[in-house]
Amino acid sequence: MRLGVDAYNLAEDRRGMGRVVRQILRTLEGIGEAEIVLITRSPRGAAAVRQEFSERTILPGELAREHLDAVWYPWNGMRFAPHAPSIVTIHDPFAFTYPHRSLVARRREQSPIERAIKQADRIFAVSNWTAGELYRLFDVDEARLCVVPNAIDPFWHPVAVPATEPYMLLLAGPEERKNVAMLLRAYESAFEDAAPKLVVAGTLSERDERAFEKLRAPHLRVHPSDKELRELYSGAFAVLVPSLAEGYGLPALEAMACGAAVIASDAAALPETCGGAAMLVRPDENAWRDALCTISIDENLRRDLRVRGLERVRRMNPTDPARALLTCVCELSGSFGVSR
Repeated sequence: MRLGVDAYNLAEDRRGMGRVVRQILRTLEGIGEAEIVLITRSPRGAAAVRQEFSERTILPGELAREHLDAVWYPWNGMRFAPHAPSIVTIHDPFAFTYPHRSLVARRREQSPIERAIKQADRIFAVSNWTAGELYRLFDVDEARLCVVPNAIDPFWHPVAVPATEPYMLLLAGPEERKNVAMLLRAYESAFEDAAPKLVVAGTLSERDERAFEKLRAPHLRVHPSDKELRELYSGAFAVLVPSLAEGYGLPALEAMACGAAVIASDAAALPETCGGAAMLVRPDENAWRDALCTISIDENLRRDLRVRGLERVRRMNPTDPARALLTCVCELSGSFGVSR
């Protein structure tokens, strides 16, 4: 079979969606049952993608003569016509539930999702929670929508790290729904002295960056590579996921895969993703203050969460998303089923 893949964001996106797409592409290459064609926005984009991937690249204008069995759009929407059956992965509905303040940016984010809802032959939601939101917001036909959870790349596993002072790790984002401001207030109020260091990776909004710099508790700002992030996960007292809303919550599973205890908000898809292996907390300051105090002093709790997290990840099959994609292509193209 021949599968086209929307690679518009592939070179630039190294966050959640980018991690998911790379893992699936590597799995597809290993399975070897499909010829992959990467569809890039421009010749310059194609050159950037070819620095990392060996698959053939084409531009959208070349799709009509490719005779693909399907096109997979993994970036939360459709941005060009497929000229073939289409499969779209929707990670979250936040373009609508947390819309951009700029009308222009809002339309840029919402239009590809609206197009996918109207035109896609199949829609993959990465969690039951995201699927429920799509039903609620768009009344999507159940026959077109299925839940295909993300998987964890084997890259994420415990590694030995040098002994260091205790720290808790937050993998931040600039979006308000990431709830960083609340977490910083809770951290400040949880510890009077001898606080574990708060290590923050990722991107902060300007407001949250200023608040972090003023934190009285020990703190450190880092910009790690994936290898360095794996080490940070592995050595952390706890990894903190205080979000108000996540369509999946990949960092929680990455942390579990590296043997970290995880505290996560009991909101949106996080309980589903964590699968009983995290300490779930209401996403408010008082609840998080108490949780931070508890995990900092309860070694048995930290050990139990580490064991449960590793077991949660062990039960997941990293090839499942790629297999689901191949099976869907077969169904849409009328080909024979994929061997398992």
